[in-house]
Amino acid sequence: MESTERSKLRTVGAAMLWILSVFELLGMGVAGLSKFQGEDWQNMFVGWGYPWWFALVVGGTEMLGALLLVVPRFASYAASMLIVIMLGAIWTVISPTNTTQLGPGIPLIHIAVLSIILYARWRRRWRPGGGGSAAGQPSTG
Repeated sequence: MESTERSKLRTVGAAMLWILSVFELLGMGVAGLSKFQGEDWQNMFVGWGYPWWFALVVGGTEMLGALLLVVPRFASYAASMLIVIMLGAIWTVISPTNTTQLGPGIPLIHIAVLSIILYARWRRRWRPGGGGSAAGQPSTG
């Protein structure tokens, strides 16, 4: 493959990664923010057996993770954190003790997209003393 073709593929790949990151920024950010508006989410959390304030913890964590997804050095960690939250959401909605109209579909979609971000940003993750680039490789913005 010619270097110009590789360059084009990298550019398309980078653009797609940014599109996915912005998609998750909006999706997870809005989901997190909604947990602070009104009492609907807090009441649902109580109905699922959690304390009302746990909705605020989850919402704040979703918003923080969403923001960090667009910072390449922290995106892999943010994606990991959000995947754990989505796994908790799936556990909650499929638990036989809970009755809810929510299903695992949306969290599964988020997990798929977040997994792509996690994989794609892993090499550029922040590491203490590592400068944010893979060992022996220059950082490429």
